[in-house]
Amino acid sequence: MKGTETGNADGGQALGWSEAGLFVLAISALAVVYAIAVAAGAHTLVFVIYAMGFAAAGMLALTGVGDNARAVVLAPESLVYGASAIGLEAIFFATLAILPPAEASLAYRLCVPASLLVSLQAFGRGGSRLLLVGSAIIVAASLPVFWAAPDGQGWPAFLLVLAGSLAVAVKTFVSEMHPANRQARTVTEKLRVTGLVILSTALMGLAVLVPAALVAGGSLGGLVPQPSALWHGPTLILSVAIGAPVILAMTYLTFVSVTHIGTERFLAVTSLTPLTAWAAQALAATTGLIA
Repeated sequence: MKGTETGNADGGQALGWSEAGLFVLAISALAVVYAIAVAAGAHTLVFVIYAMGFAAAGMLALTGVGDNARAVVLAPESLVYGASAIGLEAIFFATLAILPPAEASLAYRLCVPASLLVSLQAFGRGGSRLLLVGSAIIVAASLPVFWAAPDGQGWPAFLLVLAGSLAVAVKTFVSEMHPANRQARTVTEKLRVTGLVILSTALMGLAVLVPAALVAGGSLGGLVPQPSALWHGPTLILSVAIGAPVILAMTYLTFVSVTHIGTERFLAVTSLTPLTAWAAQALAATTGLIA
């Protein structure tokens, strides 16, 4: 597979915005994919971790693992990315026990102001005036979601969403700052690094999920899957057929976009996700893919 340059400084800016827009479409498609998988009886965490594993396998089959695969998989940035990605999935699962999916999707746009907070505290980068105004609007738009939560659940929902939004911000910043990702110059190199980081995440997820399912399956309100969910046929088939391609696309687009436009701007573009996710789900419902 022949590598091509991912873009220079000037062209990279425009390319980065386009990649962020395509990411929004990919994550909107993921919402439909999740709905299809759940309707088929898949456990969400098992499905997403399997999809990550198959996505990594697909990427590395195209690019090869390279000479520094072990170093990339075990890099601190890869481990932080994996921990925050797995933590995010678990937190979002718990959030859906309180908030409906549409409201949860809107509330998680708090990742934009969370990214500005992380940016300022960890990197000393201040946000532009436009980003600050946009963040204030996002906060104002999100608060009614918590006010409308079931009695006594507003604060737990807020704390879960805040934790999840920080996980999104950390995961995305690590994508931007990962040394192997910043050193990659071609599409092939970017794809290989992305595959190795996702492989690291999938292995971490399996290392946690499999023992938990075997020891405490069905606990924590269904967060821990039953052992049977680990070898559920439709989960395996759907994770390969529809989960892996979407995970591959959205993860690759994250890794390339953040190095072009930065985490703060990338996450600002994702504020469009509730609208595009609703449109994707409406289209899927119209065509009979989901209820």
